[in-house]
Amino acid sequence: MSTTKSDAARERALARARAERRESGAGLPPGRDRPAVSGPVRGPAPVDDGVATLAARYLVDGYEPDEVAERLGVDRAWCRRIARRFSGGGD
Repeated sequence: MSTTKSDAARERALARARAERRESGAGLPPGRDRPAVSGPVRGPAPVDDGVATLAARYLVDGYEPDEVAERLGVDRAWCRRIARRFSGGGD
């Protein structure tokens, strides 16, 4: 298996870094112990704009968000959030 120039350059850089750590007596660089920062998990929006439009229409007509979610196969949290937005409750 042949190595490309970038693979060879990477290997040389890693070897150089290992040699410098040995000479200076430094330990390994710190690892990534903490998980990546993520925001709050939100329900995904419907896959299709037509489904989203229909779900929004049902919600405007007064159907309950849980009923709309079950009927159209849309995420319950998304339906509740959209219903809250339509009722003036914000997002």
